[in-house]
Amino acid sequence: MKNLTFTILFILCSQITFAQTNRFIYEMKYRNNPAEAYRTDLMTLDINKDEVKFYDYEFVKYDSLNKRGNEYSSRYSTKSDQVLVRKFNTNKNLQYRDFFDYFKVISNDEMKWKLLPETQTIDGYKLQKATTQFGGRDWTAWFAKDINISEGPYKFRGLPGLIFSLEDSDKDFSYRLIKNIKLTKTFDTKDFVETHYGKPALPVTNAKFNEYIQDIYVDPVRMFSSQIKDGGKASFKNETVESVAELNKKKQMLQNGIKGRYIFIEKDKAPVFK
Repeated sequence: MKNLTFTILFILCSQITFAQTNRFIYEMKYRNNPAEAYRTDLMTLDINKDEVKFYDYEFVKYDSLNKRGNEYSSRYSTKSDQVLVRKFNTNKNLQYRDFFDYFKVISNDEMKWKLLPETQTIDGYKLQKATTQFGGRDWTAWFAKDINISEGPYKFRGLPGLIFSLEDSDKDFSYRLIKNIKLTKTFDTKDFVETHYGKPALPVTNAKFNEYIQDIYVDPVRMFSSQIKDGGKASFKNETVESVAELNKKKQMLQNGIKGRYIFIEKDKAPVFK
């Protein structure tokens, strides 16, 4: 957390009022298992007057490009599957999930934290240790009581202070708070969170979302076969496929892409690929 800085407002106020967006940026490192190298992404926690939002920081960069040029000329799809919104001071999350189509899944994610006496001081902030179980994993968090915000990365919240770092016991997921920015007005995310560049989110359950992914995995080529039969083409990276026979040869590649697209943080709710 080197050179981590916060506005004086966070430290001095016991209860914060928001006429703007208070943005916390976390570095997230994640992997499927110890045999894999870590993926690293920056994640954004926006805290507004009425809502809390968490999403890939890359969306902010692409949104800036779109506002300078043509609407939706630059698009980004989540690499984390950790795009969500919740009302301030609640545990009810609306998670937006991108997998060919765009979906939203509602969940109630209240966590039972165990506060421990251990503390450490980093960059002048006294942090206290806490543990919880969530998503089929055991988690350890370090939070700052001096910053009276009961929020943290992803769905993690409910501690008596802001979460500075978070890690599961297998070290497959870790979050580290690296920066805080105060925006002068509420940051609008409707183009890339509440919709995917104009595409509305379809409400589904987590079970239905998994069924949808698993069904595509079984026969991924059928998504492209109809357009090829109609005289079209399908492109994969730098290769163009023009026949169904060629397309069928891509089945294993497509399945690997589906299986490896996301590393699911809630492994007890993850799809099962057979």
